[in-house]
Amino acid sequence: MKFSHSLQFNAVPDWIDYYVAYDQLKKLIFQIEKEKVDAFNNASDPEKASSIANDEEKFLTQLDMQLDKIFGFYSEKESELYNQLDSLDNSLSQGMPTQNLYHGHLTGPSPLSDLDSTLDVSHPEALRRKMSIESRMSTQSFDDKSFNVEQLVDLRTQLISLYVSLSELESYIELNRMAFEKILKKHDKVLEGSLREQYIKKMVLDSRPFMPQTTEVLRAQIERVERIYADAFCNGHVTIAVRQMKTHLRDQITYDRNTVWKDMVGQERLTQDAHVKESKPEKTYPIPFTRNRIAAGKAHNLISFLISIVIFIILLNVDIFHNKQENYCFALLIFAAIMWATEAIPLYATSLMIPFLIVPLAIMKNADGTVMTAKAASKSVFSSMFSGTILMLLGGFSLAAALSKYGIAKAFASHVLSRAGTRPRWVLLAIMFVAGFLCMWISNVATPVLCFSLINPIMRTLPDGSSVAKCLLLGIALASCIGGMTSPISSPQNIVTLQYMNPNPGWGIWFGAALPISIISVFICWGLLLLIYKPDRSVPHLNKIKATKDKITFQQVFVMLVTILTIALWCAESSLEEYLGDTGVIAAIPLFVFFGTGILGKDDLNAFLWSVVVLAQGGMALGNAVTSSGLLEDIALQIKDGIEDLQPIAILCIFAFLILVFSTFVSHTVAALIIVPIVQQVGQNLPEPHANLLVMGAGLACSAGMALPVSGYPNMSAVMMEDQRGKPYLTSKDFLMVGVPTSICVTVLIFTLGYGILSGVGY
Repeated sequence: MKFSHSLQFNAVPDWIDYYVAYDQLKKLIFQIEKEKVDAFNNASDPEKASSIANDEEKFLTQLDMQLDKIFGFYSEKESELYNQLDSLDNSLSQGMPTQNLYHGHLTGPSPLSDLDSTLDVSHPEALRRKMSIESRMSTQSFDDKSFNVEQLVDLRTQLISLYVSLSELESYIELNRMAFEKILKKHDKVLEGSLREQYIKKMVLDSRPFMPQTTEVLRAQIERVERIYADAFCNGHVTIAVRQMKTHLRDQITYDRNTVWKDMVGQERLTQDAHVKESKPEKTYPIPFTRNRIAAGKAHNLISFLISIVIFIILLNVDIFHNKQENYCFALLIFAAIMWATEAIPLYATSLMIPFLIVPLAIMKNADGTVMTAKAASKSVFSSMFSGTILMLLGGFSLAAALSKYGIAKAFASHVLSRAGTRPRWVLLAIMFVAGFLCMWISNVATPVLCFSLINPIMRTLPDGSSVAKCLLLGIALASCIGGMTSPISSPQNIVTLQYMNPNPGWGIWFGAALPISIISVFICWGLLLLIYKPDRSVPHLNKIKATKDKITFQQVFVMLVTILTIALWCAESSLEEYLGDTGVIAAIPLFVFFGTGILGKDDLNAFLWSVVVLAQGGMALGNAVTSSGLLEDIALQIKDGIEDLQPIAILCIFAFLILVFSTFVSHTVAALIIVPIVQQVGQNLPEPHANLLVMGAGLACSAGMALPVSGYPNMSAVMMEDQRGKPYLTSKDFLMVGVPTSICVTVLIFTLGYGILSGVGY
């Protein structure tokens, strides 16, 4: 939770106007930051420099005003509450019955005994303590009736109210002290100043509300209320008194927070409504023969689902391959492909439906060609859904979660970007290579989100409508798509590709083929962005990104050691195959180490991209069925007959462009799930087999699709970014202008440079 939200969430609602105006001060800091960048880009304008100096003075003036506001409010509340406590204490001491504080003679209980649940007269040790007012009134008779039941209830209410108010006053001081520290830390970080330590020491801590003596006096008054309450109602048991009063304090805090939470949600909605957006009503269609209407999105999904069902039923009854199992499997393959392509239901839901359809359709065959029994088929399907490849995917998720959770990825990225200077072209190149590098370890799903947060200091200081914003966002998105091919764990499609490579290429060969292609592709994309958007002309200098200054912790060192060990073992997997057997065994290392030592917890496990895991599992189950039924081999033989006379480079070119088109319009992972198995069978059945070459080339080509906003997770993340007015930075036109030529160049590199490298290693 951001501190501004935390401040509002923990503040006393009735006092909200008397806390530090944190958001207002933060906006002022960002305004000064933007003016500094503008002044740097307009160095010849002396008015800009004087404006910055005035803004700095304005910030200090605002700080002083906030400090004075807190001083005045605290002094007023302190005097009010202390006077109220003194008055209550005096009236209590005057009206308190004083006779027989310790006695052993008890009369029958009075109605007041119901008010006191702490006295048990059956235990003599309870009588050795000073008895409470209500206990004394309950166990003895006296003529003075000044303390009746109503007065006791009123006394309890006043003491609890005082306790709550004094505790809130204590919290008020602590929250405001934190607010001053946070806002001054933000000032020094954003504006590269050194105001925090000096202002806190000379101004804040010298102000009466924040002095240690003031806090001690306040704590003493709270303890005084606790003792009075204990003597009055708990037979002198301070611990019991505190427990009872804290129950009321918790109830009050819960009520306040519920009220504040509703206000925060309401303000957030108002903020969203304030954005300049065209509010278009959702398009609907009438449902025939009814008065109801259906939303356009739901109608599209429903129609796509019905079309898929109709095609599925038709294909089940058409004899295409002259084999029942192959016909049924082909119908299932087309049905799944249409469902995945149209997203009639979520992608992972389609994957979950595949195992259910495979077994009843009886499409699985034994090695001798006989049809498997339902029990054997279900066992085969489920065994294919969990393999070393899936465990490797989970291992990659655990590495990504640890690197992100402990700030390692962000620290690395910020240190690199802080050295990139302020020229837009070099900042763009740096952020693109940072994105590509991070994709190798934390996947191209998480990397764009991290990089977008890193460039926020630049984005907020750009002029409205600046082309630099588009340039940076596109650079991150496209570099992340390219980075999706850099390592076996950088994207789900690579995991699918590894499933169909035998022998496993290992990380060394993968790096050898993917890194040269990726590096050249990033430079090509960078050149296209400079050519199209000309960022240096728009803004000569950008705001400099500051490196994180946090100290290295033991957890960070531990995470790095485990990560390096895991990657080293993956790279040496081919040499250790005799001992470890599979990359999935190595992937178990970060899983049991991180979760076993508490580096990652249950919430981190729940945050894994389980939808991607289920999608991959469904694809593997379908691939197993297509192979077992004989359909895959039949399709591969028919394709082979048409291309067997072509050179391997030409075959790779055909498949690479086929996958490029497919992955541009649908998920990269879905493209791999459908086409890579076919590519493998074609490669195996060539006169001179080149299965691994074609499969790895096809797998790399899945990451080349980046021409549309829907082409992969990075593009989807980028197109959702909005400016301060709620207007999207990017449109489909932006992706087409840069994404199409970049996609083509990457694909050409795959079947030329990639082919040369893979051929050189014996593929």
